[in-house]
Amino acid sequence: MTMKCLKTLLGTTVILSAGAFGAHAETLVGYISPIAAQPGQQMINQAIEAAAAENDWTYRVLDANLSADRQVSHVDTLLTMGAKAIGSWSLDANAVAGAYSRANAANVPVIGLNSVGQGVTNTVWWETNLCKPGGAYDQQAAWIAERKPGAKVIVFGGPPVESIINNKNCFTAAAKAAGLEVIDQVDNTKDSTANAATLAADELLRFPDVQVFWAYNDSSALGIAASVFANGKSIYNGENEDGIMVFGINGDQDAITAVKEGRLTGTWDPDSYATGLAVATAMKRAMADPSAEQEDIVVAAKLFTFENIDSWKDGTERGYTVDDYPLAN
Repeated sequence: MTMKCLKTLLGTTVILSAGAFGAHAETLVGYISPIAAQPGQQMINQAIEAAAAENDWTYRVLDANLSADRQVSHVDTLLTMGAKAIGSWSLDANAVAGAYSRANAANVPVIGLNSVGQGVTNTVWWETNLCKPGGAYDQQAAWIAERKPGAKVIVFGGPPVESIINNKNCFTAAAKAAGLEVIDQVDNTKDSTANAATLAADELLRFPDVQVFWAYNDSSALGIAASVFANGKSIYNGENEDGIMVFGINGDQDAITAVKEGRLTGTWDPDSYATGLAVATAMKRAMADPSAEQEDIVVAAKLFTFENIDSWKDGTERGYTVDDYPLAN
């Protein structure tokens, strides 16, 4: 069993893998999480740690807690510690560009998660974060339109993070193209279930005929669903035509349970465990040949609804290895 110690120093969460307690490791890799408490981020961390152990790396994860300034300082911390590769989900590409460039100057590759920009060596993408014709949100919009043609939709965004903004805009465009009516957009900038519930309660008062809520993450979707029930309405489950569709993204365990119990219509599972393995793959390739141009890696995603939720498995139970995990076509 791999030993692991969790420390918190000045708001920074650090995971020390086996090997960090002995002689100085030759290969230290780090991941700067945008918010380490989020369940999907925890799954990414778990997968990178497993891959690090298999490759005899020391692994440390630092929590930015939604602060771009903290991401900058974390890059410098990892460089000071002698990191050989850094993974980072950029909260503000412009804010971290200088820090990433300092990493590049030290021949340390920066692997972006759903992030591009100056200093990013290459990117690991969730399929849901690539806005392509026929992609995830075109598929989702078509699924909705088939069951509720011309449905009235409210779109929930979140904090002003580039990947979140892009997802919101991509789904909005897909919904309109599918003949759905986007009647409002609101941002859960506090990134909390409670705030999403408050915002959704206001939206339900303003737009009592809403038929679909699309949310940028599962915690927001769960807050929205709570307000739907509090207003005496139901969640669409394929049988109740008057039920409101509520969708999230992340495939968090709470959301999966909610879909199974009929408290959410669906959630995109971007496969966070496979994402962590892909980050480790990108790190390994970049460290092996720093001068080579590295290709981006796109991890396959799947929309789980009441129709297929019984087939869902936890990421650790999907049989993935560092050499075998699902990639998008």
